[in-house]
Amino acid sequence: MLTVGNKIVATAVDLDYLGQGVVKHEGYVVFVPHFLTGETAEIKIIKVKNQYAEGKIEQRLTSSNDRISHPDEIYGGADLLHLSDDAQCDWQKRITQETLKKIGGLDIEIEETITDFNSTHYRNKSVFHVMDSPMLKLGLYAADNSKLIQAKTYVLSDETTNQIISYLFDHPVIIDYKSFSHLVIRTNPEGKALVAIVTSKPLFKGQNDLVERLKTFKNIIGITLNIRDNPRHIMGPHSIVLYGENLITEPLGKMNVFLSDRSFFQVNLPVSMIVYDLIKRHIPKGKTIIDAYSGIGSIGFHLSDQAKQVIMIESNPESVLMANRIKDSYQFSHVEIICDQTENVMKRLSADVIITDPPRNGLMPEMVDEIIKSTAQQLFYVSCDVKTLARDLKMLGDQYEILKVYPVRMFPKTTEMETLAILKRRV
Repeated sequence: MLTVGNKIVATAVDLDYLGQGVVKHEGYVVFVPHFLTGETAEIKIIKVKNQYAEGKIEQRLTSSNDRISHPDEIYGGADLLHLSDDAQCDWQKRITQETLKKIGGLDIEIEETITDFNSTHYRNKSVFHVMDSPMLKLGLYAADNSKLIQAKTYVLSDETTNQIISYLFDHPVIIDYKSFSHLVIRTNPEGKALVAIVTSKPLFKGQNDLVERLKTFKNIIGITLNIRDNPRHIMGPHSIVLYGENLITEPLGKMNVFLSDRSFFQVNLPVSMIVYDLIKRHIPKGKTIIDAYSGIGSIGFHLSDQAKQVIMIESNPESVLMANRIKDSYQFSHVEIICDQTENVMKRLSADVIITDPPRNGLMPEMVDEIIKSTAQQLFYVSCDVKTLARDLKMLGDQYEILKVYPVRMFPKTTEMETLAILKRRV
């Protein structure tokens, strides 16, 4: 019988949805982080429950051909950094298929994983934590989430972000770390950056020195002070402009979209565009499209050149503000933007196509009902949680046929998974 502190020698037989190696030993399933299928290791048991246990690698005895090594494995955000890119795509496809079958009872063939084959330095938005130190130290959580580790660069952040972080590493300022909690950097392909200093109060020790440091970068076009009013959230609802303006542009096909420091936008733009173009190819010209949970409207705007009408629904006022700014800039008279909960307004709308990109908890039951009762012939579901996707597809199954399911490697080197499901109304 396994007990905490036991050491066993075992071989991983699988890789679960959290990227943990799966070991079967004496009737227990043991989950071991950073352990790949086929590898053998000495494992120390750190937790035991009725039917499963958790362990950690004491010594790896054999290595998988899919294992790679990188110094940033010490950080927790890139929890699949040790797994090769091809193996990540295969893993995501398998997990997607297994989850849809287990939760939704959907035994369907999954398409190959969508990727742009670029797995590092892709993030256009990065969040760094301020460590408990009178001299500014920016850190990321360790792989076991036990502590923060100072970062000079980060494998997932883009070049501009790493230049800024590296400079602050070499030229720190004295700060009040009890008030200053995060530094958030948003960038674009032109190498421009919008930097948000996240604090609990509008003025803290070292603030002016930090701003002067940041202003030495010509590619920083805006610096804001964001007031964090909820410890459960990284950023608060209000920002104060300290330098430049609270605005950065991102390319979206033939357009540019506008973002503030608090706008939601995909952190991996090249892969996002692959998904948006795929959706676009499946929609005939001249259709009325509902873009639900639209954010700043990136999907809807990308489809606007071939749509009869685009109706965007978004509940976040900041995102709606940016969406209206884009609409006005391009004079899109056929785009309507509604600031409300999607479930509240769907019943009074009609469309040929519905695109839904909900948060992690998926569609509300009311939204599922409205989609079922709608006249929409096509449904595109962009999901950031395959478990809630499986649940929702099961509920939609009587009215909509699943044509394609694409795993999307939106966040390479991590266990975060996006999925695109393409459906059509049954005859």
